[in-house]
Amino acid sequence: MKPIEDKERYTLSKIVSDNLRQYIIDHQLKTGDKLPSERDLAAMLNVSRVIVREALRALESTGIIVIRHGEGAFVNTDDTSVILNHLLFFWKMNNARIEELFELRKLLEKTAVEQIIISSDIEHLTGLETIIDKMTQTTDSDEFKELDIEFHKELIKATNNVLFSQLTDVIVQYFSGVSRVMDEENRNKTVTEHQLIVDAIKDKNKNLALQLLNNHLQYSLHSSIGS
Repeated sequence: MKPIEDKERYTLSKIVSDNLRQYIIDHQLKTGDKLPSERDLAAMLNVSRVIVREALRALESTGIIVIRHGEGAFVNTDDTSVILNHLLFFWKMNNARIEELFELRKLLEKTAVEQIIISSDIEHLTGLETIIDKMTQTTDSDEFKELDIEFHKELIKATNNVLFSQLTDVIVQYFSGVSRVMDEENRNKTVTEHQLIVDAIKDKNKNLALQLLNNHLQYSLHSSIGS
């Protein structure tokens, strides 16, 4: 990293933070790898330790690093929950168009259904059916809602794509926050639709499975926006 020219304190802190991000990328640091000490970073960048400390705290707030008292700052690239929660907050603050998020969710889940059919992944089918069984048995609305979320997360796991799973976690969480509480009739409808989707996947009927999924998600969208 090159020394930084003297600027206003806020600007300096931001520049140092950006430099540290690039340092992590350039040095291909992984989770658990330690960053240079505050003293060394201050010398490398020609700034005060106070500025370095502010920059490190900013990175910690995004989840990129963790600061351990008396030990230093460590890279934390495996845990993306903080970053994704920031994304969720951004969507809510900017009144993200729910229809656009819905299209993204639909694309991800359709890809997952196709992947399960192609791979004949029995493990994921078993997982989906286990969730459906639990949904059938519960009488608790909150538990049912959580199981509904788990069903859709389990679908995405079939892609073996970490980014897909992370995006889905945030999108499903968003929809969960704006959806209405289901009455018994709607809970039964949801369980039935889940089972029909799984049955179509078992039969390797891709067109039917995708149509059922589309109808199910469309209903979920209407429930969320109240139309």
